[in-house]
Amino acid sequence: MDYYSDINLEIIDNVRDKIIDGAVIIYPTETVWALGCNASNSKSVSKIFQIKKRDKNKPLICLLSHFNQLKHYVDPPTQKVREKLNLNTHPTVIYPNCINKLNHVSNNKNELAIRITPLKKLGLLIDAIQSPIVSTSANVSGEPFPRKFEDIDKRIIDSVDIIFNFDTKSSGNPSKIIRIDEFGALQYIR
Repeated sequence: MDYYSDINLEIIDNVRDKIIDGAVIIYPTETVWALGCNASNSKSVSKIFQIKKRDKNKPLICLLSHFNQLKHYVDPPTQKVREKLNLNTHPTVIYPNCINKLNHVSNNKNELAIRITPLKKLGLLIDAIQSPIVSTSANVSGEPFPRKFEDIDKRIIDSVDIIFNFDTKSSGNPSKIIRIDEFGALQYIR
């Protein structure tokens, strides 16, 4: 297992190919500690489901670094819907019409959950692998969310390939979740 106390360009050079090829990672987010991988790699996504003991019918959240990346994965919302979403608060948004390359992380309605991360270090990593990163809490399904690294179960830690343990201000709470239906109406889920 590789352990890094930061994410910078030198570290990204060392791990880029490993993540593209399927490495599973633990990392902090603006919400809780996360388990993740290259969202475009269906084998690594399957590992996430196994590690978490998560029902494969429950979709996973994907992180992007910029709003303009949405068009590669879903139909971006209209300006009117975008204003209602208040993306400055960094909610997880469930978009209709997932584009095929991420079907393995979408739900059975072809919806895809995406959050734009405000963390520059994660943005660098996302941009380097040229793919969204899966972001799901680093716990076994049904167990408490890890608010700090020390809260992560040893079984989870022992199951990953790379750990990024850098300082960030995490809220300790999961993100708000908003669904956009096919007509552009918003549904507040969490």
